[in-house]
Amino acid sequence: MIKNKKGLSAIITTMLVVLLVLVAVGIVWAVVSGLLRSGAEDVELSAKCLNVDIRATAVNCVDGTANYECDVTFERTGTNTDAIGGVKLVFRNETAGINSGVLDVLGNIEALAGKKELAIDTTLPITGPASDKVEVTSYFIDASGNEKLCDAQTNTFSF
Repeated sequence: MIKNKKGLSAIITTMLVVLLVLVAVGIVWAVVSGLLRSGAEDVELSAKCLNVDIRATAVNCVDGTANYECDVTFERTGTNTDAIGGVKLVFRNETAGINSGVLDVLGNIEALAGKKELAIDTTLPITGPASDKVEVTSYFIDASGNEKLCDAQTNTFSF
């Protein structure tokens, strides 16, 4: 009686195990390196935020065609001179319980030079109360083109 035994040799089995291990290591490395890269970028942007301070130093609001329009003068201090993406503004009147929602002022504000932005539409109708405060939050643009808000650096200016 002849037995026909078919199977894998020890060399082929070892090569398959090594190949599977290499594929698994490659998959794990791809995931881990992506997480490390994004984490490092978040740390870098957070460090930039710590060293930038942008405040409104003067606000003048007037009646626009439908909404209040405000001229805002910004001042930038801090040790970071990297270009920012812009600032987010929220005009508020807490007595009346209203706010403008988030408004975007694009562009860098040079350190020590400041910037004056004219005729910002507050979206608050002239038929209602005007705002008496503005909150300013700066942001940077990351490598992917996304905005990274500097939440810890939100400043309020009353006028």
